Amino acid sequence: MDRDSKKRKNFFDEIFGIDPIKDVDEMFERFSRAMGMSVENFGQEPFVYGFSLTQRPGEEPEIREFGNIPMFEHTETEEKCCLDTRKPLIDILETEEKVHVIAEIPGIEKENIRLNATDLILDIETIDGNPKYSERVELPVKVDPQSAKATYKNGVLEVTFKRLESSSRTSINIE
Repeated sequence: MDRDSKKRKNFFDEIFGIDPIKDVDEMFERFSRAMGMSVENFGQEPFVYGFSLTQRPGEEPEIREFGNIPMFEHTETEEKCCLDTRKPLIDILETEEKVHVIAEIPGIEKENIRLNATDLILDIETIDGNPKYSERVELPVKVDPQSAKATYKNGVLEVTFKRLESSSRTSINIE
């Protein structure tokens, strides 16, 4: 049996001039460095990644990521990958008077959800849960953070804000 494996290795070496196992190990290490993850984290938690695509009439498509694997652009800003923290699936619905933010964060108790908001940002974070979720949601319009009402049922968090009156537009003449 040992002789057969040497034959196969020599066969690969002679034809391709490579050691396939060594090359796979090197590729895996390069990938993990590029993602900002250490090899020790692999196998401890499942990898989750997904995205949602929203296309509104007359607007550019909006792509939102969720999961616990950051895309490459995050590693350029030195943001380290945290495999135990996931990004929830987020959807934002607008009406004339309100903005609704809906987040899927299953497996978390209501008491372990922390929400903070400004007029343009909603921060969602969970504590003492497995898995943990964390996301900074940029709101499409200014909202009144004091008007926020939140509900959590069956793993779905809904936060509703009143829209702030948009300032009126004024035409400007060029002299």
